[in-house]
Amino acid sequence: MKIDQFSIDNNRFTFSKREIVEPEEASFILFFTSRTHLEKPDWLAAIHETYAGVPVVSCSTSGEIYEADILDDSVSAIAVQLEKTPTRIVLAHLQDFKNSFEAGKYLAEKLNQPDLKHVFITSDGWLVNGTDLLDGMYSVLQDQVTISGGMAGDGANFAQTLVGLNDDIQSGNIAAIGFYGDKMKFGFGSHGGWDEYGSSMKVTRATGRVIYELDGKPALDLYKLHLGDDANGLPGTALLYPVAVTFGDHRDAVVRTVHYVDELNKSIVLGGDVSEGSSMRFMRAEFDDLMKGVEEAAVQASEMIQSPIELAIVVSCIGRKLLFGQTIQKEIDLTKDHIGNQAVLVGFYSYGEICPVKKEFAQLNHQMLTITAISEILH
Repeated sequence: MKIDQFSIDNNRFTFSKREIVEPEEASFILFFTSRTHLEKPDWLAAIHETYAGVPVVSCSTSGEIYEADILDDSVSAIAVQLEKTPTRIVLAHLQDFKNSFEAGKYLAEKLNQPDLKHVFITSDGWLVNGTDLLDGMYSVLQDQVTISGGMAGDGANFAQTLVGLNDDIQSGNIAAIGFYGDKMKFGFGSHGGWDEYGSSMKVTRATGRVIYELDGKPALDLYKLHLGDDANGLPGTALLYPVAVTFGDHRDAVVRTVHYVDELNKSIVLGGDVSEGSSMRFMRAEFDDLMKGVEEAAVQASEMIQSPIELAIVVSCIGRKLLFGQTIQKEIDLTKDHIGNQAVLVGFYSYGEICPVKKEFAQLNHQMLTITAISEILH
């Protein structure tokens, strides 16, 4: 694997790493930047001039990760040349399908081959239902195919997100990169550092992302009781108190951010759908707990890949960034320390993180830092 890592300003490249001798032989380019830069993609011509014919997957963010820095309204990009691994990139437009499940099914059908090993996704983070997207993909893919990636961000605006393949950049897009063969090694790490608190409650009335009742009682009343004095700061203080949701017979809980509270209906609105009959527990954490979670995620990814990591794609939640401000830089510093200086580090802050959680199947998460560690075997 050879990697160019670069940023672009006024169509001028700044490289922090440049290994690809023949730029047109790169397999793909990942381009993470703000929605503003994607709305006017003047940079695209410069990339196509330098990397002629190489597909460019772009994604709007809530902050860019470049080397060991967290940036805003910048460009964090990598060109990757895989020497022994075929890839294929497919783009789906949500408006062309009945729902996110069908879009996921389409992507999987286009990528599915007996030697498909992994799929990396960047998806619209506002219109696409990430859980349904993954369910649609897994309705087609074999169990051994892993999936990771993230939902595009829009700073702290929560208004519109963009994903693109070359010049097809718009809302509702989902881009998927398929990796084929047995020469690629992947490792995954995900941890929030949040602690579950109190007893488990049953979701007794819910519609989509809106939860009205827990154990037959108004959900907002119970949530405020959990927050104590911090309830006076809602909805902002909800970032301190996500929830853990367990669906059906699944033993592994997923973390969901509370995006809104509805005083009139006594409901809470999450960042992902929750079905009636699911179980829920409230969560909370201190900064040190979150940082311990970051270390655990980095250790998980390193132990799983069992070889020097060449590329680490980090996707972390906008909620963590808004909550701790500039001090959140520590989570990237810790990640870099644990994966090693030999690895290229790139990524973005998202509206949802996609990564396997304690099992092979990927899940949509919130309030987590996730790592996709990659290396290529050349012998």
